[in-house]
Amino acid sequence: MSLIISPILTEKAALGMDRGLYVMTVDRGATKNSITTEMKKLFDLDVLSVRIVNLPAKRVKFKRLPGVQTARRKAYVQLRQGQKLPGFELPKQKEDKSSKEPAKENE
Repeated sequence: MSLIISPILTEKAALGMDRGLYVMTVDRGATKNSITTEMKKLFDLDVLSVRIVNLPAKRVKFKRLPGVQTARRKAYVQLRQGQKLPGFELPKQKEDKSSKEPAKENE
């Protein structure tokens, strides 16, 4: 059974990917050492550091119906410089030249 459940792909997580910092949801019993060995075994990557955050359960409402957002555990994994996690590459955005040109005034 894999300790890594799923990646977390948010804007904040995408900013860290350029520096080799990846955010993922992990199993509740996962430790820093077990995540490091799992990354080495599955992806053959060198992990510099692992930080773990336990997020508590939250009460939420959806269309006036009460519910509970389950507790989860996140891991911030810092990889060695130059290494990338396969499948996490961000697509290159095309630059829009029309928005960068200053507006010309007609007088």
